[in-house]
Amino acid sequence: MKYIVYILVLLASINSNAQSSEKIELLNSEKLVNGPKNSDYWICSGNVSFKHNNTIMKCDSSHHYMKRNKMIAFGNIRIKKGDSLSMRGEKLIYEGNNNIAYLSGGVYLQDKHTKLSTQEITFNLKEDIAYYITKGEIKDGELTLTSEKGTYNTKSHLFYFKKNVEVISTNYTVETDTLNYNSKSKTTFFLGPSYIYSNNNTIYCENGWYNTITNLSQFRENAYITNGENLVKGDSLFYNRNLGYGKAINNISLIDTINNIIVNGDLSEYFENEDKIEVTKNALLNIIFDEDTLFMTANRFVSYSSEKDYLLAYDNVKIFKKDFQGKCDSLYYSISDSVVNLYISPILWVDDMQITSDSINILMKNQKIDKMFFYPNPLIASEADSLFYNQIMGKYMTAFFSENKLRKIDVNGNGQSLFLIEDDNKDNIGLNKAICSNISINMKESKLSDITYKVMPTSTTKPIQDIIESDKFLEKFIWRMDEKPLSKEDIME
Repeated sequence: MKYIVYILVLLASINSNAQSSEKIELLNSEKLVNGPKNSDYWICSGNVSFKHNNTIMKCDSSHHYMKRNKMIAFGNIRIKKGDSLSMRGEKLIYEGNNNIAYLSGGVYLQDKHTKLSTQEITFNLKEDIAYYITKGEIKDGELTLTSEKGTYNTKSHLFYFKKNVEVISTNYTVETDTLNYNSKSKTTFFLGPSYIYSNNNTIYCENGWYNTITNLSQFRENAYITNGENLVKGDSLFYNRNLGYGKAINNISLIDTINNIIVNGDLSEYFENEDKIEVTKNALLNIIFDEDTLFMTANRFVSYSSEKDYLLAYDNVKIFKKDFQGKCDSLYYSISDSVVNLYISPILWVDDMQITSDSINILMKNQKIDKMFFYPNPLIASEADSLFYNQIMGKYMTAFFSENKLRKIDVNGNGQSLFLIEDDNKDNIGLNKAICSNISINMKESKLSDITYKVMPTSTTKPIQDIIESDKFLEKFIWRMDEKPLSKEDIME
């Protein structure tokens, strides 16, 4: 009888509110009684189920406010919308007029793509958007995502996480304060300061995304990757895990904190299988010494790390350091051995001296230049005056440094020298040419101090008035002082 009365009341409510939203419909209840005196709800208990639009709600018991189109349900709450969305909890307040469900007590939401668990959730069944402000946990395959509060749009499959967000995977962990996650495309979007930790490195960005299906990722806004010893940063970092290929674009810095090396540029590519990094577009290499920095530019830098641990520079290589400068077309730098080799028309300028050779090798020790080797066809030249040049050549040359200052040069094999001779009044009186197998040149305060001819030297001096143009130069002499860079900015032009 009470159930018939309930139905009549429900029909009257529907007729009197014909223009309101669809009413909550009771599908089943083992027991149905009026609420307390002066209350406006019915008490339903025992396998209770309701329907509203395309949503089915089940519970142990409920209070049904028919006039207000509202329901409060208790115990073993189960909500099913359509074929894919389901929710569970212990208490439900459902507002039928605005399609809002307030679910609490061990809440569990699941669709085809993900599972959400939290203590309280507000779900707009019309807009298909869920909100939670207590700690929530998302399970999606191997991913676990937690946050203090969040939003989930079940239509777009987009989660919005806020406050103390953490993502845990078998390969990495993310810590951030704001993050989006699309459970259908499996894409994570970083929307604020974010740290991504893995066994090999740490990634930081303030904007970016990562897709766990395609293994594609992009990191922007103050983005960097570091393994503790090396750091890569740029305006935008892109990585394809499947191909082992990475790219950094604009304002790039590759920082080796162990060897004090920084490479800057506007385009860098990483080839994981080859353990190789290439830097192009405005590429600049910085090798930081205790008291100075060596700057180098080239069209392309290629770095091999791991066991190889060396760097190559290609095309239009230029070097600037306060105490020497250089140019070549190809360069090899062994980081582990502290050796720099210059190839293809190399030239160095040390103070007022110009040194050319078919190849130049620089050996460093304790972050300082120790020796330079020149072979074959080395030639040293310096300007004697506006018309003459002092010159020394041989088969091999070795330059010795102390505290980054040139102290001595040894010439071994086929040594020749050409020097302008002056009288006591500093007037030019002749040009001396000497031939000697081995020659030693001592330097003092970056100037030539004395020369020692060691093995059977022969020497001739030609008076100044008898000198013809061909007498002024040793073989292969070319004066290139106008190419000497005078600053870091010169090599970057």
